[in-house]
Amino acid sequence: MNWKRYVSRGRMVDFPILQLLITSIKINEGHLLVKAKPDDGAEGPIEKLISIGGTPCNYNLKVLADKNDILNKLTASLCRSGLVKPYGMKDVARSLVGNEDLVLGMDTNLLYYCIISEHLLSALDDVNPYSYSKMPNWLLLAVPGVVMKEIENAANHKTKGRLTHIGRQGFRALQEMMVLQENRGSSGSTVLVVGKTNPQQLRYVDEDSSKLENADSLIRDQFRNFTRELDFRKGVYFLTMDKTNASLGRAEGLNSIRVNHPKMLKTGYDLHQLKGDTILLARIIYEMAVEFGVIEISWKEHGRIHYLELDSGWQWKNMGHWENWQLLCNGYDNYFFREINSYEDIQANMIKEAWQELRQAMI
Repeated sequence: MNWKRYVSRGRMVDFPILQLLITSIKINEGHLLVKAKPDDGAEGPIEKLISIGGTPCNYNLKVLADKNDILNKLTASLCRSGLVKPYGMKDVARSLVGNEDLVLGMDTNLLYYCIISEHLLSALDDVNPYSYSKMPNWLLLAVPGVVMKEIENAANHKTKGRLTHIGRQGFRALQEMMVLQENRGSSGSTVLVVGKTNPQQLRYVDEDSSKLENADSLIRDQFRNFTRELDFRKGVYFLTMDKTNASLGRAEGLNSIRVNHPKMLKTGYDLHQLKGDTILLARIIYEMAVEFGVIEISWKEHGRIHYLELDSGWQWKNMGHWENWQLLCNGYDNYFFREINSYEDIQANMIKEAWQELRQAMI
């Protein structure tokens, strides 16, 4: 296989191509090392994040990061990938089953962490897979308009034309909205943006923040007003990862449920897929790239260190790149293609076309 057709400097790397590439390298080599590079060429240390051992389908991750801010970001990225679970997710699912229909109001943080697509829907299925009578027939995901305003503002954060960390979070949340829309047929869920926003109420904490003043109360008000108009009493819940927001919601009469944050990873932790999980290595790489901006994947072969650098926040990135799960190839070592072109031939074109057809069929 001529990898230069699919991986070259300044070219987008499609998700299925990234999975094939990582798999090919993994089959031939023992460990991969993933590092975070300073964003936008800024000065700073290269931070080791994880090492990946095992096989492509039965891999294990070892946490190498040792700084709290890096560990927090790593935890967030692996939570979005589905590998790290929010604490007590099964308890949340148990509190929701038993209702024929569900209306769930969503706080902004649920979209930032991909809680619905990666954790809640599967947790609902796992509560009692042999008792379909307890499973909801219909699920409405109500997203208050203020949540969308916060995400939109976050997505506009750039420095020198590049997306900042907040900006990448905003676009990733919009991508999560698209995933939920695409999965509406298979999961039996519907996504609806609810509540009118008054521009005079929308004041941001400061120009460097995506957070609106009094955002939590506005979000709860919009969801409460929507449920009053809907006249739907049973099976209505407000979900948030904010402890204070959940408490205030309960005080105001909402059936608030707090989704706990995942426990922060620690240096030296070993992570494995749980039984039944099918999390692709490319998904883990993708989410780390989104979180850290620029990452480097490296491995050692024949005494040489080989690497591939991937970017998630380049200057001309648009929503189409997010929709297609694409990263930008920034560079690689001089012997990169000499080594990987000797790997087993794979019909990458057919797999890429199948990926695109599958995504279109889900819309």
